[in-house]
Amino acid sequence: MNYQAIKKQLPVLFIGTVVGIGMFVLGQNSIPLNQPNEAEIGFAQDMSVHHQQAIEMSFLIREKTDNQEIRGFAFDIINTQANQRGMMLGWLDLWQQPFTTTQTPMMWMMDDMSAMDNKQMATGFTPGAYMPGMATNEEMQMLVEANGTEAEKLFLELMIRHHQGGVMMAEGVVKRSDNDTVTSLAQTMINGQQAEIDYMNELLANY
Repeated sequence: MNYQAIKKQLPVLFIGTVVGIGMFVLGQNSIPLNQPNEAEIGFAQDMSVHHQQAIEMSFLIREKTDNQEIRGFAFDIINTQANQRGMMLGWLDLWQQPFTTTQTPMMWMMDDMSAMDNKQMATGFTPGAYMPGMATNEEMQMLVEANGTEAEKLFLELMIRHHQGGVMMAEGVVKRSDNDTVTSLAQTMINGQQAEIDYMNELLANY
C-alpha cells in the first residue's frame, strides 16, 4: 500500500480530539492574539503542517515495532505535537486566518534561508520537501514499507532531521515576534525538540 493510502487511514479522530483540546486550552488561558505579523501567521500555518507529518510518522512507527521505548517515544510526540498544533490552529482561528498558507510555504523566513551556508542547508532541508526537515513523499513511502529494526532506524533518522527543521522554524519566529504567547510556545518547541534530538541520537547509536 502506498503512503497516500496509508495517510487516509491514520487515526484522525484522535488527532482532531487533541486539536480541539488545544483550541479549548488556548481560549481558556491565553490572551487573544490581535494584529499578528506575517511571521506569526506563517509560523502557525507552516508549523501546523510540519507537526502533522511528525504525528503521521509516529503513528506509522507504532504500528511497525514492538520496541516499547520507540513506541513510548512516538506516543509522546503524538501527544505533544498534536496539542501544540491545536494551539496554533486556535491562534489562526482567533486571527481569522486560513489554517494553511495560500502562498508559498516558509516565505515568512525566506531571508534566513537565503543566508544559510551549505552545512545548515544539509541538516535543515530535504531535496523535494518544501519545509525544513520534512520527509518527502518518497521517504514516507520508505517508512510505510520498512519493518522491524529497519523501520525503527529510518524513523529515528527522519525524525532527527524533522526536529532540526522544526527548531530552525521556531528560532525563526522567536526572532520575528514580540508576542509573548507565540515566542513562549516557540521556545518550548526549541527546548523540547532539541532534547529529543539528543535522545534520538542516543537511541540510534545502539543500532
